[in-house]
Amino acid sequence: MRLLLRAAVLCIAGAAAGVLGNSFTPHPAPVGRSVVASAELPGASCSEARGAARRISVEEAKPLCIACSAVFVDARSAAEFAAGHVTNAIHLPPGAPVAPLLPRLRAKGTVIVYDRDRECAAADALAAQIQAQGLSDVRVLTGAWPEWLAQGGPGQSGACDLCTLEKR
Repeated sequence: MRLLLRAAVLCIAGAAAGVLGNSFTPHPAPVGRSVVASAELPGASCSEARGAARRISVEEAKPLCIACSAVFVDARSAAEFAAGHVTNAIHLPPGAPVAPLLPRLRAKGTVIVYDRDRECAAADALAAQIQAQGLSDVRVLTGAWPEWLAQGGPGQSGACDLCTLEKR
């Protein structure tokens, strides 16, 4: 009985400390209302196409990655790519020319571009560049790299071959 009383006191004290601590934070969580992640707000995760490229969800893209029936293009920095990327993805850092990679992109037919942020600005820009080179099946990954990771998409790490050659 004494153990149950101690547990109840600890629970009440913990709840009071949590509510009190929440009130002192710069952006307190609303008490009594549901909290929604900003990534789930409309338009926050590339779910609404802002560019010309169609969107593809992680659920749709994972089988294409596993079957190697699409080429994935990473539009992040070299350091971000080296830290982790979609398995067998091609790295095309911001500002790099698309032309040298066109033969590899055309070989698969479907090109899936992703970047780091859920707004997909860099992916949209790169997808438009690729489409301008005549490739028609270019898509942008909804939710970008964070969503790919969160849903268990296949990944690997290491520097890209092109980046390594450019440093020599």
